[in-house]
Amino acid sequence: MKIRILKEMVSKAIVTRGGKILLLKRADKYITEKNYWTWDIPGGHVESGESPEDAAKRETLEETGLALGLVSYVGKDSNIGKLTHFYKATSDSGDVTLSDEHTKYEWVNSENLEKYREGVGQMYYKMILKAL
Repeated sequence: MKIRILKEMVSKAIVTRGGKILLLKRADKYITEKNYWTWDIPGGHVESGESPEDAAKRETLEETGLALGLVSYVGKDSNIGKLTHFYKATSDSGDVTLSDEHTKYEWVNSENLEKYREGVGQMYYKMILKAL
């Protein structure tokens, strides 16, 4: 008999504005041995009955105060225990209001993205480049 282990599903949004990408600085309490990246993109767990796209929109609103309209699917990636879906969305207006999960944000030009590579981790960095 084959036993299937269900993976935790996560959804992330690569938010752009004026050719820049929104990156969020994680609060210290969310940086752990298992999750040691200091920079993040909006997103989180997909709730029961929710689509990954709706989760990306909901999590972005909760973490940044930005409402997303149309989004486009970028792809998915998997690591131990997690399946992560990535979406690209444009936010043309509105102020960023951070939740307690993050302490600061930056709108980063694609030319300066390399300096955040280690901070966001290889999977997120790869998907951000794919979205551009």
